[in-house]
Amino acid sequence: MKRLVLVLGIVSLGFFVLTSLSFAQHSHGGAPKGETMKMDTKEVIAEGVKVIFQIMANEEHQKMLKDMKMKEEVEAGTTHNITATLKDEKTQKEIPDAQFNAKVIDPKGKDQIKPMKYEKTMKSYDAYFKLSEKGKYQVMVLFKIGDQKRTAGIYYDLK
Repeated sequence: MKRLVLVLGIVSLGFFVLTSLSFAQHSHGGAPKGETMKMDTKEVIAEGVKVIFQIMANEEHQKMLKDMKMKEEVEAGTTHNITATLKDEKTQKEIPDAQFNAKVIDPKGKDQIKPMKYEKTMKSYDAYFKLSEKGKYQVMVLFKIGDQKRTAGIYYDLK
């Protein structure tokens, strides 16, 4: 397990250099007129696949879902929703059929590993995680498209 973490960390580090930080509205919905949603969005490229990470506090995520008239129960004991959208780098078409797992490492080194489910309506994969303390989190994903495995990752600063 330590070797996997080390390999994912090293591979992901290369992607972090390409990462840009921006606060944006959710690309599949939007806040009601005059309001903005607090979502951290970062993009990386993993061997021809654009991975768009979006991290949102559960309260904001629930507001967005309500505004979109979608019902989803937030996983008990979690604080944030992490969403990843996969797009072919050349065609910009979404990739809906990947096997997808995420790992979040908190500032103290404790990890959470979960499968991310595909949400057809949102054209993205998501899962809920507990990001309960301020600091730098490492978010890594391992996804399989066909028989090819890829990894990508970002750092997220919770302030």
